[in-house]
Amino acid sequence: MTTINPTLEKEQPGLLFTIGAWMTVAGAFSIPLLGNAAHNILLGLPVIFLLFTKQIRQFPTLLRDNKTALIGTLIFLFMAVSISWSDAEGKYSTKILSKYREFLFIPLFMLYFSYEKYRNFTLATLYSALTLSLLFSYLIHYDIVNYWENNHSIGNRIFHGVTMSFYGYMSLQASVIFKKYKWVFATLFLITLHNLFFIENGRTGYILIISLSALFFWQKLNLKTLCILLALFIIACGLIYSLADLSHIRILGNLNALSSSGPISMTAIQQIDIRAEYYILSFLTFLQNWFIGCGLGCFPEAYAAKHSEVGTFWSPTVNAHNEFLQIAVQTGLIGATLFVAFVLSILLKSSDYQSEQKQFCSALFLLVTISCLFNSSFLDHGDGIYFMLLIALIAGKKWQSLPFSESSRAEVKHHE
Repeated sequence: MTTINPTLEKEQPGLLFTIGAWMTVAGAFSIPLLGNAAHNILLGLPVIFLLFTKQIRQFPTLLRDNKTALIGTLIFLFMAVSISWSDAEGKYSTKILSKYREFLFIPLFMLYFSYEKYRNFTLATLYSALTLSLLFSYLIHYDIVNYWENNHSIGNRIFHGVTMSFYGYMSLQASVIFKKYKWVFATLFLITLHNLFFIENGRTGYILIISLSALFFWQKLNLKTLCILLALFIIACGLIYSLADLSHIRILGNLNALSSSGPISMTAIQQIDIRAEYYILSFLTFLQNWFIGCGLGCFPEAYAAKHSEVGTFWSPTVNAHNEFLQIAVQTGLIGATLFVAFVLSILLKSSDYQSEQKQFCSALFLLVTISCLFNSSFLDHGDGIYFMLLIALIAGKKWQSLPFSESSRAEVKHHE
């Protein structure tokens, strides 16, 4: 269990720490709504401020007691070392390393969130920002407003699916935690479900919202109720399939390739979807330097070389669209093992917690695992910074209260 000095939270945090904490709250609000510049300022400056506070002295203790924080730091350090044997230009390798800075920042933000007040405000602010993102998604879809262009939630189908699927899970949890407003949160969940299938439809979003919803019902309901709910879900799916136009639903790019190519083979699988080829060639590339990889930043050249060796159907890529493979190709079995251990540590960390935090940890593990199987989520700025904040919020210090519950409001008054 994370054992950050319990007396630290009772002390006045200091001016720099306070400024950094409130900037982090603002940074959480910016994640689904603003661009990279806002993220870098609002979540970058708090990291710098923290280095000059007394709270930074808890960093070694945090690494000792929190395996998620420790392994994330080790991943970043090993990536930095792997640059020494990479054939890529040093400038490019350094740029790629900077994209993985979230691994290093996770324990730093855990220090901010060791203060219950700032953790609760950040989580509530993030939820509010995602609610606005959901609203803007509909307004833009129906041409009611024109939102400024960005590559994040409103302008990026993958990121939208990742962020809003966990928003849907949070809404389900809120419907149980805050019983007075349960129908409000349940309605927000249903709107999110509709949004991910019929407004901003993306394959990652489909899988995540279904998986996280199933996990929630598994966590909260008994077996009999689950069976009834499953039967109703199957009936609902049948009705939707029969009555609704599902031509926009995205599954695979070229499913007919299997039926038209004769016996199932690697060649046929490559034709099914562009990502199938990405995964196959990335795995073959990994096997060439399987122990320590080809070094950070080398993925584009290593993939292109393999792409030219074998029969292909799609253009080369600079991104495996699978974080496990992306890391494995560049840092080998060592880096891949560290990353798998990092993801598993989120799930194993749940044993330290009680009730809602334990359930949130399981949901976060599912979110990160599925997202990283279909995207290079930590390499991508939006997904990576979203995961960084969620991991620091959920897998850090044990929760004492929930956002804006009675105990949370008492906690805020105590600090004021």
